[in-house]
Amino acid sequence: TVEFAFGGVGINPHYGTPRNPFDRGCGRIPGGSSAGAAVAVADGMCAMALGSDTRGSVRIPAALCGVTGFKPTASRVPRDGVFPLSYTLDSVGPLANSVACCAVFDAILAGEEVSKAAAPEPATLEGLRLLVPRCSLLEGLDDAVSQAFERALQQLRESGAMVAKVEMEILTKAQELHQDGGFAAPEAYQIHRPLLEKHKDDYDPRVASRIAMGAKFSAADYIQL
Repeated sequence: TVEFAFGGVGINPHYGTPRNPFDRGCGRIPGGSSAGAAVAVADGMCAMALGSDTRGSVRIPAALCGVTGFKPTASRVPRDGVFPLSYTLDSVGPLANSVACCAVFDAILAGEEVSKAAAPEPATLEGLRLLVPRCSLLEGLDDAVSQAFERALQQLRESGAMVAKVEMEILTKAQELHQDGGFAAPEAYQIHRPLLEKHKDDYDPRVASRIAMGAKFSAADYIQL
């Protein structure tokens, strides 16, 4: 797992980076930050692994390792005992082999009665309206990724869903607001400031640089988010 959960690739220079089970020989990345959790589920070492998700730390490794990850509403699963990255965005969620499995584990983690923890009924795609935003989020994709994405959209259409592509400049602007670290950087800097002053050399330099971005944030910058 990435140090202090601050990274989407899955690299850990202290204890080693777990290799993606689908191409371990090549050494492909597992995604992060919950890299070990996703690899453990994909390898069959556990039925469910627990991860924290601030800006994708459950969903990214789940996607890259071929399992399912779920980020619940921040307040749904208690964060007691979880070392924070971002007070605003952190949540705790499961990684498992299917949506159904995640639904059951999420109910248990949220403290619902175990007898009521059940997978949801499969949804029908007939008539479902989906929007694909035209924005910077989909720019610069590798050809293989772009083609796979379009194939997935076509399968959804063939299954009865109505897929529309719409210009969404607001999402590009929202992404620009996070170029300097978004909520995570200033909140993480506030948490780590005393540790960085004494132990910066012990940090993963990539993680330290991301946290340090928060030092430049003004109150006005934070409120603008």
